[in-house]
Amino acid sequence: MSAPRNATTPSGWYGSGARRRTVTMDDAQRMSNSAWVTSSRLMSGLILYTGLGWLISRWVGHQALLMAIGAMVGLGLSYYLVFTSLAQETRAAQQRNDDARPDRTGTTMRGTEEPGVS
Repeated sequence: MSAPRNATTPSGWYGSGARRRTVTMDDAQRMSNSAWVTSSRLMSGLILYTGLGWLISRWVGHQALLMAIGAMVGLGLSYYLVFTSLAQETRAAQQRNDDARPDRTGTTMRGTEEPGVS
């Protein structure tokens, strides 16, 4: 049995040819902030509107029903806020990518280097 020939391995993620993306400190900070904002909005919406449902139920009655309605309204509004903020972040990221596109001088886009190529 002979040894296999030297085959060139395709570069990229698991040989898919995908390009490597470098993550800057600004990108990492934005991702961290996005995670904290998302989780905070979900928790605060749930707690705030469940508490509001509890207060209204103490005044009117039907405690379990109004707390459940408050929780559902709170989650719905929280998800709405999360999705609108993610859409704004996506538009801002697209704008940053458009600003980093190559101009006529031939400069390359940031973060699109081929792995192993300088």
